[in-house]
Amino acid sequence: MSIVGHVKRFWRFHSLIIGAFGICAFTLGCAVQEPAYYEGTWVVTKAYNVGVSAHSSSESEQFLGRSVTYASDSAKLDQALCASPVYSSKEISGEEFHTAFKVSPSSLGFSDDSVTEVSLSCAEETANMGATILFQENSQAYTLVDGTFLKLEKTL
Repeated sequence: MSIVGHVKRFWRFHSLIIGAFGICAFTLGCAVQEPAYYEGTWVVTKAYNVGVSAHSSSESEQFLGRSVTYASDSAKLDQALCASPVYSSKEISGEEFHTAFKVSPSSLGFSDDSVTEVSLSCAEETANMGATILFQENSQAYTLVDGTFLKLEKTL
């Protein structure tokens, strides 16, 4: 067999191997689901008493430094654990936001775009801190406790 025949056979075989690896990489890459924006650990960095709140300014400061963790299979809301969370998400307009929370979205630093509201429900009885998260991706995020808006920052 000539050199040209060996080279053709070599490349025919190796192109099949490379093609098989390419197909595997493509199908595995498509199988991975990216987590939702809100999944991860968030820390309370500020407390805002805008409008009517059950907490005074000094009482609101007790929430600073506390954390909430959201995952697809569990959630930890401060010290309460939710083993089987059910998340429901909806987009709300600025007008709907104002009607629901008695405050304008801009007073919390949100833009005029819609705000995403994610509600968490658990079979277990949990604390209400972190049961609702309001956010605009790559912008502001808040949770609400008895009328006090707690600013959340995502940890790495």
